[in-house]
Amino acid sequence: MSSGQSAKMYVTFWGTRGSISTPGRNTEKYGGNTPCVSVQHRDAHIIFDAGTGIRNLGIELIETAAANSDPMSLHLFLSHTHWDHIQGLPFFQPAYYNGTKLIIYGSPKKERFLEAVLRGQMDNEYFPVEMSAFAADLSIREVSEETIRIGDLTVDWQEQNFHPGGSVRYRVTVDGKKVVYATDVELNSIFDAKVENDELLAMGEEYLEFIDTADLLIADGQYTDEEYQKYRGWGHTSIPLLLEIAQRAKVKQLAIFHHDPQHSDKNLDEFWREQSPHFLSGDPQINIFWSREGVTLPI
Repeated sequence: MSSGQSAKMYVTFWGTRGSISTPGRNTEKYGGNTPCVSVQHRDAHIIFDAGTGIRNLGIELIETAAANSDPMSLHLFLSHTHWDHIQGLPFFQPAYYNGTKLIIYGSPKKERFLEAVLRGQMDNEYFPVEMSAFAADLSIREVSEETIRIGDLTVDWQEQNFHPGGSVRYRVTVDGKKVVYATDVELNSIFDAKVENDELLAMGEEYLEFIDTADLLIADGQYTDEEYQKYRGWGHTSIPLLLEIAQRAKVKQLAIFHHDPQHSDKNLDEFWREQSPHFLSGDPQINIFWSREGVTLPI
């Protein structure tokens, strides 16, 4: 996680579970914290989502800042404001640290509602500390430009349909390397629709273009095919369809994300054994894996 000499992006998974945190012996390997992923490139720090996983990220950031006596400048991009994606924010220590600059970005469709949601979950009816206790220089913004520059990184984004309340996907680019964070979207409703139309075809092409040849795609694969039939319309994608789409887009690495609360470590291991050989030997070859808390990937 240090700045180091290389110009690689370092992607770390802090929370990989969807819907609700699932601590316990059955989730020790892949983790039970809800979504949070960090991307570091030199001195630029980007965070995707503020699920319960952001707590451990905050502890590490505080320790690093104290050791180096450096102020923190952090950019937090929210895919959406469902609780599993924001519930860790009140426990994010850098937000209480004087000298931190924290910018939180979210969908422009939320308008001023974004700040109200974040402040609302810290209302004293729900939480003992209000957001006014944050000592950081805090800014909450709706993304309003197609691209955002953070150091050498370029972040662009698109709205995602087919998730209750909507969500946003993000792409980080530097030196020709691309990392895409695209969770909480029901791709089956786009790519496996019973009735095709021009709008769905356009959505599909837009998605494929956005993830095209990504060095790492972090994407929602919550359900098996059988489970998807029971939860159609809940806003999440089936694993086999996600794998097919990633192959079509010639993605280099696919991190399957937003694990179902009912999927144990044993289940996820079985999914990997069933699916990975085909894609490792396919054309193009894709490294697929089920995202795991604590893992850092150099890109």
